[in-house]
Amino acid sequence: MKEYKLDVSDYGLYLLSPKKLESFLKEEKSRSKKILKFFQDSHDRYIKSIKDGTWLPILPINSIEYIIKVNNNFNEDWIEVHQEKGFNLEVFSDNDLWIGSVSNLHNWDIKDYSDDKDSNSYQTLDDETLYGSLRFNVPKGKYLVNIKGYKRKEELEYPETNFGFSFELESVENFDGYKDPREDDKYKFNITQM
Repeated sequence: MKEYKLDVSDYGLYLLSPKKLESFLKEEKSRSKKILKFFQDSHDRYIKSIKDGTWLPILPINSIEYIIKVNNNFNEDWIEVHQEKGFNLEVFSDNDLWIGSVSNLHNWDIKDYSDDKDSNSYQTLDDETLYGSLRFNVPKGKYLVNIKGYKRKEELEYPETNFGFSFELESVENFDGYKDPREDDKYKFNITQM
């Protein structure tokens, strides 16, 4: 199975279905391309987006490369260091779940998240390809997301990746309440410090 590495460049990552986000923005009568600023400027809209599973922000975390898995476990070379359960997320008819660095949300363009792409990447000056967002095929529906953080039992030298996240999606009919991942006193995601 292919290993997915995500380069986090802005101290956080997100999970979202692009068509769900676009639907939310349309419902809120917003044409904003600056998604982070949009939610920072209106706490009520942010809470509404979390309640209805529009997106799931995970921060603060270190700006490094992480291995990302969806409904898939890490092998025996890794240890689970943390787990948080039960965050709302809805995948729309695009059947696409994108996981990416929150830096992508400074200037949102849905064209960057088309069905014919598996990732958004860029080249460094050293000709290294870094992935800023990754696409996973997930059936349309509502999910509770369980987040597991992992680190290698034995740390490897750069450029190897030593930390990762596994996202387990549990299908539900409806959301019963919500958890705000930004309640920093309640939820911790920075697995590099655990």
